[in-house]
Amino acid sequence: MSAQPRPLTGAERRAANQRMHAEARQREQAARGPKGVAAAWWDRARMVAIEQDRKGNPGAWDELALFLSNYCDRYSQ
Repeated sequence: MSAQPRPLTGAERRAANQRMHAEARQREQAARGPKGVAAAWWDRARMVAIEQDRKGNPGAWDELALFLSNYCDRYSQ
């Protein structure tokens, strides 16, 4: 007799829903080609920075801003 899986907690259910949404969004963006892939990475970078900020590491925003500044400086000349 096999044990039934336990129900997901609210946090686990939220995380699973967020993961499914992110994966669907990535597939949609990938279908748009390089512009869509870049948009998907931008979405992910913001999510990581938000997560890090919540964990007490606001420096993640500074690092992201510096990376974007360097990128813009490199390609806008």
